[in-house]
Amino acid sequence: MSVHKYSTAKGDKWYVKYGNQTKRGFKTKGEAKQYEAKLRLQANSLQETLYFHAMIDDFLETTKKEVSYGTWIKKKYVIDKIILPNTKNKDMKKITEVECRNFKDVVNETKYSTAYKNYILRQYKSIFRFATTYYRLPYNPSIVLTTFKDSFEEIARKRRKKEMSIRTEKEFRQFIKYVDNMEYKTLFIVLFYTGLRLGEAQALTWKDYNGESLYIDKSLTKKTEHGLYDIKDPKTASSIRKVALGDVSLILDNYKNEQMKLIGFDESWFIFGNVKPLAATSITRQKDIAIEKAKVKRITLHEFRHSHASILIASGIDIVAVSRRLGHSDIKMTLNTYAHLLEKNEEKLLQKINLSSQNLLTK
Repeated sequence: MSVHKYSTAKGDKWYVKYGNQTKRGFKTKGEAKQYEAKLRLQANSLQETLYFHAMIDDFLETTKKEVSYGTWIKKKYVIDKIILPNTKNKDMKKITEVECRNFKDVVNETKYSTAYKNYILRQYKSIFRFATTYYRLPYNPSIVLTTFKDSFEEIARKRRKKEMSIRTEKEFRQFIKYVDNMEYKTLFIVLFYTGLRLGEAQALTWKDYNGESLYIDKSLTKKTEHGLYDIKDPKTASSIRKVALGDVSLILDNYKNEQMKLIGFDESWFIFGNVKPLAATSITRQKDIAIEKAKVKRITLHEFRHSHASILIASGIDIVAVSRRLGHSDIKMTLNTYAHLLEKNEEKLLQKINLSSQNLLTK
């Protein structure tokens, strides 16, 4: 294999020659070299050593193109700080189930939460799956690894946190009275009464609003390689949805009327932020100021979403409808998150059944 430069009308480019084939179109020599290294790794995968560390390099290079920058940074941190230091750089074909189990034991000894331990384990296993898919690793020894289970203390703490993170409509009304800025007030109302993720709300433009509902098909991420933010596709296909607003549309209409008075107003403007979307730091600051003035319990921006879902479930709204409104990829996610509320609804259901059966017995 070899890397060569050639000239085009648009400037110099690079190509990789391997065997009787040639791959052209690389903008830099570095890109061509990366591709050459990948080909060498593939060529050697069946007959020579398939080094674990080399596999990680290609894994990171490939996943960087498939996930958001923030997600990639999180993966890379786990690989650099935990997986690489605790895994020998040996032929992957010679890594055994016992060695995989030993890695899991190392992770188990850390002070991380069970959720984060499982995240580490998923990244570890995904490297083996990557090798199996792209380099024909004959057997994946990490398949024997099972997930860590939450301790009773963690289960109890998660439940308490869920219950504490929910704000009632009464609390929200007390809070919103102290938000003076019309833009932020409208944003908080939309978050509380739609259950949108913050990134989804930040990415909205006036083209996504039809007077009755909001069309969600993108999200904002604040971690990028090339700027303060990036507008990207939603996390899953189910996140693409239309969210009905009801009377909230009247508030959004009033806000839009004010925005239309601004010079240069355009439907392509962000609903919250105009030419540029509102920054999460500014939104958090305005929220915290209003919380202090209102003397209400603190709440994170994501907990507006939890509160919205909780109010719907407590009102007896079908869990499938709630899941669709939230844009969850699987109803199991909704059930796991709000199981404690469903249990309360079941108590109300049993009370009604008991009352009904008592009436029947007395007749």
